[in-house]
Amino acid sequence: DGFTVMKGVLANLATDVIRRAISGLKQLGQAFVDVGKQAVSGYAEFEQLEGGVKKIFGDDMAQTVIDNANRAFATAGLSANEYMETVTGFSASLITSLKGDTEKATAYADKAIRDMADNANTFGTSMESLQSAYSGFAKGNFTLLDNLKLGYGGSASEMLRLVKDRS
Repeated sequence: DGFTVMKGVLANLATDVIRRAISGLKQLGQAFVDVGKQAVSGYAEFEQLEGGVKKIFGDDMAQTVIDNANRAFATAGLSANEYMETVTGFSASLITSLKGDTEKATAYADKAIRDMADNANTFGTSMESLQSAYSGFAKGNFTLLDNLKLGYGGSASEMLRLVKDRS
């Protein structure tokens, strides 16, 4: 009787272990599928953003912007996609204000993104708030300037003072 009971207990344990192992393997397989989907989605987004960068900056400067995007994790704490999304958000008006000079716009955009990252790290301002503020600046709206905690008010004259002070 003891052997039969022990045999039943071991069989139940083995069945439970096998069920748990199969469940764990299913979860692991689903995790791999999810990572694969995220990778494909991230690459598709990269391709779309790269197309936007090429359209805005043209063939002559697009590769520089893409190279900056690929280094953005080290220079600004952003993914390449986040960098290109941010750049494309304000570069059209930046290029217009620079009379079509995409080389200057590329340099200014990179400096702006590095400044955003510096502000986020120094003052704890969220990158989303900074991106929104810079997007507003590109459209001539300076009301969010005071949210950057730099000691400048939210007006065009205060933006000019900031630019002069930082030059």
